[in-house]
Amino acid sequence: MINIRNIDLNLLVVFEALMQERNVTRTANRLGLSQPAISSALRRLRQSLGDPLLIRTRGGMRPTPHAEQIFLSVAQALDSVQNMLQTGTSFAPSRAQRSFNVMMSDIGEIVYLPRLIQQLQQDAPGVHLSVRRLARPRVHEELASGSVDLAIGWIDRTDDLCRDDLFQEKFVGIVRPKHPRIGKRLSLSQFSSEWHLVVGRHDFGSDTFFRSSDGDLDQGLARAARQRKVAIQVPHFLAVPHIIANTDLICVVPRQLGQVYADLGQVRIVALPVDSVSFTVSQFWHKRFDNDPGNMWLRTVIRELFGRRSGK
Repeated sequence: MINIRNIDLNLLVVFEALMQERNVTRTANRLGLSQPAISSALRRLRQSLGDPLLIRTRGGMRPTPHAEQIFLSVAQALDSVQNMLQTGTSFAPSRAQRSFNVMMSDIGEIVYLPRLIQQLQQDAPGVHLSVRRLARPRVHEELASGSVDLAIGWIDRTDDLCRDDLFQEKFVGIVRPKHPRIGKRLSLSQFSSEWHLVVGRHDFGSDTFFRSSDGDLDQGLARAARQRKVAIQVPHFLAVPHIIANTDLICVVPRQLGQVYADLGQVRIVALPVDSVSFTVSQFWHKRFDNDPGNMWLRTVIRELFGRRSGK
């Protein structure tokens, strides 16, 4: 019994070419090898398979019945491997049948996800997108294992994660369109005296929302943020526009999210007392998948959709 693990599979490439060319010289030229190398490969293959395979005749090399019997299977196997390798180095979105798992925050689900879905339906109808809520304690493990392909937002980067910065974002205030006391811009005293709707941790915003464009924390606004009057605290942004539209509360949100709510007529955007650029939105992936064609394609789509979008 012949064990394929004992056969140098490179010899099968030589065998296929010999069967097609029926000539050692032409086979050597085709494969970029010397004639002695082709002859040596044929000799080793004959020993492994226990058959002369190709016999020299006046009309050229002629295959034995055993060679003819195995040739079709060998050619099909080599074609299959070749096709697999070619598929592995390219990604055709219009023909692809693949699922991607993406982590993003609730802000991302509102601001980025609709445009991303629209683009995928247009360019890659066979691609399925599954969205998971961005969980920073687990995101590194999920990316490393491959259970998540990309994470969009802000996370702590480690050495084995790759990062592509998409754009910088700043924060704005939102109020109901007919707020009785607040105009286009909040004063520092208004920020301190008006009641607030806060998303997430109350103490988190004072260090994140209010950094000036040079990176230094504005002390007056930071103090006001710590002392602001919080009427209600919610865990995510989904309920924010309805609450703001029906109360006189203020809420601090990323500018693009505020613009989505404002375009729907639910809220009005007001500038904060300090013009700030607070954080960078990036996409992250594990370096194991840096050269994965599908992952590369999805990253390119996201960059073209959202890259370099200013928070101004």
